[in-house]
Amino acid sequence: MPVKIKKTIKRILKIVLCFVLIVALVNILAPLFCRKPDEKYAENLKQTQFTSDTSGSEKIRCIDDNEEALLWRLRMIGTAKKSIVLATFDLRADDSGTDLLAALNHAAEKGIEIKLLIDGIYQQLFLNGSREFQALAARENVEVGVYNPVTSTGLFKLNYRMHDKYLLIDDRLYLLGGRNSNDIFLGDKTSGINVDRDILVYDTSEGEGESLQELKTYFQKIWEEGCVEIKKGAGTGDDSHKKYTDTYTEMEERYSSLKEKYKDIEIYHAWEQDTLPVNKITLLDNGTQAGRKTPQVLQAIHYLSKNARQVMIQTPYVICNSYMYEVLENISDHAQLQILLNAVEKGSNPWGCTDYLNQKEKILETGADVYEVMNDYPVHTKAVLIDDRLSVVGSYNLDMRSTYLDTELMLVIDSKELNQQIRDTETIYMEKSKEVLSSGQETEGKSYEKKELDWQKKLFYGVLRVIIRPLRQLL
Repeated sequence: MPVKIKKTIKRILKIVLCFVLIVALVNILAPLFCRKPDEKYAENLKQTQFTSDTSGSEKIRCIDDNEEALLWRLRMIGTAKKSIVLATFDLRADDSGTDLLAALNHAAEKGIEIKLLIDGIYQQLFLNGSREFQALAARENVEVGVYNPVTSTGLFKLNYRMHDKYLLIDDRLYLLGGRNSNDIFLGDKTSGINVDRDILVYDTSEGEGESLQELKTYFQKIWEEGCVEIKKGAGTGDDSHKKYTDTYTEMEERYSSLKEKYKDIEIYHAWEQDTLPVNKITLLDNGTQAGRKTPQVLQAIHYLSKNARQVMIQTPYVICNSYMYEVLENISDHAQLQILLNAVEKGSNPWGCTDYLNQKEKILETGADVYEVMNDYPVHTKAVLIDDRLSVVGSYNLDMRSTYLDTELMLVIDSKELNQQIRDTETIYMEKSKEVLSSGQETEGKSYEKKELDWQKKLFYGVLRVIIRPLRQLL
């Protein structure tokens, strides 16, 4: 090889290496400069009414079971009349994900307008090879928005993801929570799964519900963000549509099987009977831009907790910086603060488990009592209970990623009945936990089943505890 060509190749490799290094540094260092609470947002919180003395037009249903979570989604899609919006962090072409795609395809075939909003990383990882997804996207009345797609020009913003999960139907109902759209969270699977929570909201006023309007406004705002790449279907006369003829047939057959299994997905109508009245529902968000964010969701939780006597936080894991620790300390100064998280022996996120091993003392120093949950399946639920009235449910994890990097949505629900319903579930988790008091005292719950890590896991976590210390802002 000529010397000149060798030098050119070396020069190109150096440039590529420098570029990769710069990208890595930007994505690692940027989150270190965490933005402080927004004073304007603090004023907005003071002006927002989160409670009401009377029931509103919106009613709710709490969904904790994975198979029920799939069933309710199929009912919502199956009874849609005009429009469907599905926004999700992680949609996969596995059994449950393909069930949703088949249901959406059937709705599209009936002429219903469909918009899908998917995070760019997970679209790249799990959907590009799915013929079912490509076939659905090819339909004339389907639009697919990809949030912050993975591109060479977007590498500097690679770390900013869309973590929202909701399904919005017509002008009458939506579902919002922490579940992704795949087998881990939906359907009747019994292995490799997590448990989570959705809130189904039915509006009896046919589109006038406050939180319904807030979610529609939020969706429109994020859909119009510059970081969202939108692709419209080509239409029935286009060759790209014709090539999916066999796939459409297979998807219709799959949907027919779903109707056999779940008999009422197109005829269900008991929305009002099967939901609970609530006084008020308020939507919290963390901003829509692909960039560093102010800690709006945590700021709101802090504000709502300022006069509380008891605050219970359910989160898969805890990864805090100094500001977040300060918030926990402020809450525990005047309230009994309880944090439920997955025990290291049962957690499905090794990064979160490892950081807990590193930061456990700091968490306890905030004054919180920690419950290390040893559930049958990892608990992916994100919820905050404030006294016996307010429940905050959605996608926000108590970590720096959810606080500063990702888009997040939470519902603040004023309902004593829902609060008690969630508290009953949390009590079961607490009984399966090892309670670690802020004093360091440990007590095993009555249903706690101890599990020891094997030596491979101990070695794994030992190595990981060293590796992640400088990278914990990204976890």
